[in-house]
Parts: sequence; structure tokens; C-alpha cells
Amino acid sequence: MKKNRAKIIIILLFIAGAIYALYPTYRSQEMKSELDKFGASSQDSIKRVQWMNSNGEDYKSANAKAIKLGLDLRGGIYVTMEVDVMKFIDEQALQKDDIFQQVENATEKDEATSDNPIVPIFVQHFNEIAKPKGKSLANYFYFSDAKNGDDASIQASLQKGVDEAVDRAIEIIRNRIDQFGLTEPTIQKQGSRRIIIELPGVGDPTQVHQLLQGTAQLEFRLLKESAIVQQVLDRIDKHLLGDSSLAKLAKADTAKADTSKTAAATSTDTTKKATAATKDSSGKPTAAANPMDSARVADSIAEIGMTQDQKAAHYAKMHPFTVLLAKGQTQNGDIYVTEADRNLIKSILNRPDVKRLYGDEMSFMFSRPIPTGKNDNVYQVYFLNSQPELTGKVITDARADIDQQSGKPEVSMQMDDDGARVWRRVTRANINKRVAIVLDSVVYSAPNVMGEIPNGNSQITGIGDMNEANLLKIVLKAGALPAPVKIIQESVVGPSLGADSIAKGTWSIIWSLIVVLIFMAFYYMTGGVVADLAVLINMLFIGAVLATFGATLTLPGMAGAVLTVGIAVDANVLIYERIREELALGKSLKLAMDDGYHRAFAPIFDGHLTAFFSGVILYAFGTGTVQGFAVTLMIGVAASLFTAIVITRVIFDILLERNPEIIKFG
Repeated sequence: MKKNRAKIIIILLFIAGAIYALYPTYRSQEMKSELDKFGASSQDSIKRVQWMNSNGEDYKSANAKAIKLGLDLRGGIYVTMEVDVMKFIDEQALQKDDIFQQVENATEKDEATSDNPIVPIFVQHFNEIAKPKGKSLANYFYFSDAKNGDDASIQASLQKGVDEAVDRAIEIIRNRIDQFGLTEPTIQKQGSRRIIIELPGVGDPTQVHQLLQGTAQLEFRLLKESAIVQQVLDRIDKHLLGDSSLAKLAKADTAKADTSKTAAATSTDTTKKATAATKDSSGKPTAAANPMDSARVADSIAEIGMTQDQKAAHYAKMHPFTVLLAKGQTQNGDIYVTEADRNLIKSILNRPDVKRLYGDEMSFMFSRPIPTGKNDNVYQVYFLNSQPELTGKVITDARADIDQQSGKPEVSMQMDDDGARVWRRVTRANINKRVAIVLDSVVYSAPNVMGEIPNGNSQITGIGDMNEANLLKIVLKAGALPAPVKIIQESVVGPSLGADSIAKGTWSIIWSLIVVLIFMAFYYMTGGVVADLAVLINMLFIGAVLATFGATLTLPGMAGAVLTVGIAVDANVLIYERIREELALGKSLKLAMDDGYHRAFAPIFDGHLTAFFSGVILYAFGTGTVQGFAVTLMIGVAASLFTAIVITRVIFDILLERNPEIIKFG
């Protein structure tokens, strides 16, 4: 007893520590049961709030220290995301010509069917397409760390930038998830550009999409002067006059117009209002006026003597693009289009030949969808400067509020010193003009600049509800993604499936334990009972380690725990069979046990070491559920070695000193 005192103390400390580590898991389940007792009635809701006020912190603390359940046990969302590396490469280019576009197109085709790194594929196509035409990477890219300036150093710098962009995307996504309040997320890199995300307990994919995919490219852009807008529209109209499909579409839309006296009166009234909208109270033209007003005034001269039908046909013929915008004009000078027209307008504007006509001068953007009370939405069209005055990089803080005047949600932003200085200059120089607040190429609002803003505070309005405001706040605070990300695979695991998995997994462990415990006690008698005790302590240690290190228990992890039961028993079987052999040689019980443990140690250690390193390899090269299996396997193997060699030997030593007659091995 005395010689094992140190071992006994260590074992008791381990057991006490394991119980302490598992207590929060027990407490968490107990408190969750109390919380689930409250129903949906108003009285129960009040009781729930009171309970949370009293026990909320304890409940939160217990959950944080409890064993974490994986996606397959708790339910939630599994997402595979891919960083748009080609978009990142495109943004790094100093110039883009037709040759560069050909290289990008060839790379994008391979990207869709390959999981290999994109930069080598891009360089390969560059060498095949651009090199024969006398081009080098230095014609399109410049990196300060590419000291030699040759293709090899530029490729290395480009690859480094891509790797950093993916790592930065992972960090930003992690920050967003943490701020959203999700617990136990799993975020890991897969391959060169993919990110695996598991969000246990989340059931709304829409919020997840908005949280993860929003690049948070915030921009402040001035609305374009109406005269410049009109020049660009005229340029596009002239370029598209030969497009028969547009001409037919415009003619068909015009034919639907009402040619009655009411239509004529409306046309006259609209012309008057359009003319008035181009001037402010002092009679000076305003930047926010509808740019198509001057087009109507000019066309009215050519349309003298025409009927209403002839005027409409003439306008549609001469303005095949502008007529699409004119369809949605409202009385206040803003332009709203249907979703179908929006898609058509975007397809025209994205044509390379059309984009060259306006890309350096102006940007066309649309608002968020605006409900009309019917089955469809409309979108407001904005004509903006091609370059932003300020970007979201200057945002240091963001918060979701309720506007006291309108009662609608808004997001308030605070800028750093550099941003506040630029914003002060921009607002001072553009009083009574409109500035669009653009997030991910969507205009949220375009307020008038009423005066100079000296402190860098701004607001985003036009937000649907507080949930959306909170998501927007999180995205802005966490920062902008260095490159767009897209969801390429998604699966939602319902909580009922998770509960069913837990039940089946738990019962599989219980039944395996029962069968093994009964067999060992029956076959090895006293030795079997000691082995059973060691197996139970082994399971206790597995749970304690999972809770202590914040590891996640998954369904394959439960399978690993079941396998560990077999490994733990196998070690005891090796020892007991060795002891039986020594007893058969006529040795005393004590000597037989000494020799049995000594001679069985080598094969037991080798077997456990092999299993442990198998778990290490599975964890290093596996993903998701494979790693869950590997974690419990490694913990179980280590615990099994300790319980089989140390704990059982200490128990037998105590029994040998006190009552050796009861020790039987079958």
C-alpha cells in the first residue's frame, strides 16, 4: 500500500480532475432541461426572461466548458466556400487588354474543372497566349517584393498574395462568426483556395449566406453630373442603333403605350416636371436631376408635328438604350426599373464594347430590391462617378441603431483620422449634392450632403430590419474580404437528425460497454471486474479531455469511443493471458502477475503506439468527420494505456496486500 501511495494519489487526482471537467457538461444539460420547461405562453416567456436574468451567466459559462457537439449531433450548416482567386488576380493587374482577357478566360475554364492552384494555371496560359506576342508578366503586374522583376519573381509574389488573401479571408470569416455569437464553429482551409465551415446549431441558411459571402466593399460615390450622364447615354444609344434586337424590344414596348389624350396630357405634364426638376430654388441646375430630361427636350424639337405614336416610335428608334430607362421614370426624377429590365440593362452594360464607352467616366449601379406590394420588385438606377471618394477601409467602428425620426434601422459608422479628413473635404466641396453609399456594388442610400461633416460619422439607411442591420454591422466591423468568396457546397443538418444520431450513438456505446463488461467479468472473474473498472475510468478520461481542450464530439467520434472500449479490453486480455501462462508454470500469484505485466508491456505499448500514430495521420490528412474519429481514438488509446498498465496494477497490488485469495483470472 505504501509503495503505491504516490500512484494512488496521482490516480485519484486524475479521476477528481476528470469529474471536475465533466461537471459543466452535466450542469449545462440540467439547466437546459429547466429552460425547456417554459412554454410559448406570455406567462412562460416572462418566467424565461426572469430565469435567464438569474442564471444566464452560469448557463453561458457551463455551455462554454461543456463537451461540444459536432454538426452531425447538434444539427446546423456545413458550407464549403471558394475564394475567387481570378478576381483577386484581375484586381492586381495594372492594365488589362484583349490579350490579358484571353488569358483570364482560358484560366477560368480550367478553374471550373480543377482543384489545383490557380496561379500556375494562369501563368501557363499566359506563356501560351501572351508570351508569343511579346508580353511578359511585368507588362501587367508590379510587386515591390519582386526584386528581379522577371516572370518567376512576379509569379512568386502573385502566389504569395493569393495565399495571404485566402488566409485573410479565413480570419475575416472567423471574426464575423465570432461577432455573430455562434459557438463552436469549425473553420479550416482545404487545398489552396477552399474553406470548410461547420456551424452547429444554425438553421437559417439565408443569414449565413449574407454573413459569409458579403465582401463588405463599402464605397462612397458622388452621383454624376446630369450633363455628363446624358453624353454617356447618347454615346451608348448611338453605338446600339444597329442592334436590331434592342430596336425591336424598344418598339414593342412603345407600342404598348396609351395614345389617348390622357397619355398626351401625361407626357406634357412629365416634360414640365422634368424641366423643373433640373433646377433648384435659385434657378441653377442640380446634379441630381434626371439626365433623360434634356434628351426629351432635344427630341421634342424633332418631333414637332408628329402624333403621339410617331413620337414614341421616333424616341425608341433613336434611343434604344435610354428607352429602357425611360420606361421606369417616376415623377420625382428618380428612375425605377423592373427586375427583368434591370437584368437586360446589366447585360447590355456588361458587354465589352459597351463598357468601353463609359467605364472611365461613370458607373451604373442599382439599389436593393424595393417591394411594390405585388409579386415583383423594382430597382432604382444610379449614375455614379467611376471612382469612389472613400472606401470602407477607413471604417473603425460600426453599430446598428434605430433612426429616431423615421423609426427605421440604420448602421452608424465611425472613420479613422485619415478617413474623417477626406470625408470632411468631400462633404464640404459637394454641399447640396448626393453621395451614394455603396456596399458590394449595391446602392443602399444616396442622401443629400446638407453640410460639411467634420468628425467622420456617417449612416447607412435603406436597411430592411434590425437583423439585417446587425449583420451589416458585423460585416463592416470585421473588415472587407480581400477577394469575393462563393458557396460551392452546402448541407443543412436538422436538429431532429442530430438528436436521433445522439440517441443511436449513445446506445451503441452503452450496449458495447454492457456486453464487454459482462463478458470480462464472466470470463476473467476478479480480473474481469478490475478490467471493467479500468474501461469505465477510460471512458471518463475521454470525456474529460474532450471537455478540457474544447474538442468537438462527432458521430464518428462516438464510433472512436466504441473502438477505444475494445482497445482498452484488448490490453487487459493480453495481460491476463500472460498471467495465466505464468500461473500454469507453477509460479506464485504475485510472481505470475509481475511477469505477466512485464512481458505483456512491450506488445501492448507497440499496439497502442501504432494505433495512436494512426490517429495522428488521420487527423493530419483528414477533414471534418475523419478528424472527429481521430481525436477520440488518440485520447482513448492514451487513456487505455494508462488505465491498463497503471490503474489495474495498483488495484491488484492493493488486493494482494489485503486479500489475495479473491484474485481469480478465470
